[in-house]
Amino acid sequence: MSATPAFVSVSKALRLRKALKGEIADLTRRAEGCVSWIEGKAQDFVFSVVNDGRKAKVQELLRLEAALAKANVSATLPWQGREISLAEAIRTLAELKSEVTFVARLQLQRGPQKVATGEQDANFRPVYVTVQWTSAYSEPERVAQLAELRAQCEAMNEALEEANHRTMVALA
Repeated sequence: MSATPAFVSVSKALRLRKALKGEIADLTRRAEGCVSWIEGKAQDFVFSVVNDGRKAKVQELLRLEAALAKANVSATLPWQGREISLAEAIRTLAELKSEVTFVARLQLQRGPQKVATGEQDANFRPVYVTVQWTSAYSEPERVAQLAELRAQCEAMNEALEEANHRTMVALA
């Protein structure tokens, strides 16, 4: 981050983090490819130079992520009548998304269904019984709950996005 200003928004810091991760991945591949070479043949890259560059970028990423973590703990946003840290907001959003997935995947079964007993009759045909299924949710209840959860996700996304633009990260 040599040409990076002393303070940037969280949004900018997140873009810098993504770029650094890309640079580290490129340098890692390059280092893996130049660690060994055929004697007498010129190396495309010198391993020690590439690896030193990779290590420097890793250290830069660590400093950036530590600065982001500090900003995420100290900055807050309003959520459901109280102030929460950006770190809590990020975790809350992850849990809301997880809950959307959980509710969407619930297998709702209602009404009668024929199921095989695992036994056979005298003619070696499967024996079936009818069972009655009942669910804790109806499909309309699930649809309503999913709509509410998705609205909460959208509201949290918007709150985090706004906070990420106004919250500054100190890049020391």
